[in-house]
Amino acid sequence: MSIEFELFDQAKRRSRRRGFFGGVILVLVIVAVLFLANNVSDLKRGDPHIARVKVAGQIHDDNDLQNLFSQLKLNENVKAVIVHINSPGGSVVGAESIYVSLSKLSQIKPSVSVLGETAASGGYLIALATDFIVSRGNTLTGSVGVIVQYPNFSELLEKLGISINTFKSADLKTSFNFFEYPTEKAIEKHKELVDETFVWFKNLIVNERNLSKENLNKVLTGQLFTGRMALKIGMLDKIGGEEEAVKYLTSKYVEFDNLPIVDWSIKKDNNSIWNFFEFVQDVSHVKARFLGDQGPRLYSTLF
Repeated sequence: MSIEFELFDQAKRRSRRRGFFGGVILVLVIVAVLFLANNVSDLKRGDPHIARVKVAGQIHDDNDLQNLFSQLKLNENVKAVIVHINSPGGSVVGAESIYVSLSKLSQIKPSVSVLGETAASGGYLIALATDFIVSRGNTLTGSVGVIVQYPNFSELLEKLGISINTFKSADLKTSFNFFEYPTEKAIEKHKELVDETFVWFKNLIVNERNLSKENLNKVLTGQLFTGRMALKIGMLDKIGGEEEAVKYLTSKYVEFDNLPIVDWSIKKDNNSIWNFFEFVQDVSHVKARFLGDQGPRLYSTLF
């Protein structure tokens, strides 16, 4: 082996070691920065402030979010809450659970909803739990209604020459069935589910918004509205964003003037480096939604 080759090989190994240690140092620096940022946020929460919470994406029965609202309700330093909503809707139970927990918070502390790009169906339902609703002029909102959907593969199975044998204790057992058309009685009962839940949704709007009969009928058609259209019929209170939300709070509560706005979000169970790989958890969650728990559920969705 030549001297030149040995020198080159030694230099290459040193370069690899430097790269490895450099990577380790970079990871440690990032972890330290995130840890510091988290602690700074915690320090801010030790003083009186307005809490900012974000509700985004498809709505589901989110225990963590409900617990977060409970924490805000009990925290003496939280003087008011601004809830940013950007959601096309989701499960009825999910919207109901978040609405209930946010309503309990609103009974104790002032609250404002700020609607983002979309706050439709279940997204709008959640906003009803706050004292004041602010929306951008071009926000899409409305879509008030309930829908039950499930696929039916019976024609495909018939073409493939596959039949499904079903034995059940009563006609309406598993009437939500991917492999056969529902009977007329099943369709009737499914419609009862939709109508009953729709009445519940309607009553929330009646109780939370002082709408005329004419405007209520417009809302209940299930159509989408821009923020400007929604304002005209009383679905919301102001066109704008967070600035308008703060103005509302400070106009009603002088003591809130100059209070900082502090972000509150769902805390992870640990602060380890593995939080860098949250996307892996998200992918697993999506996988579970597709491959498991596919039974019938009521949805109040945008589409």
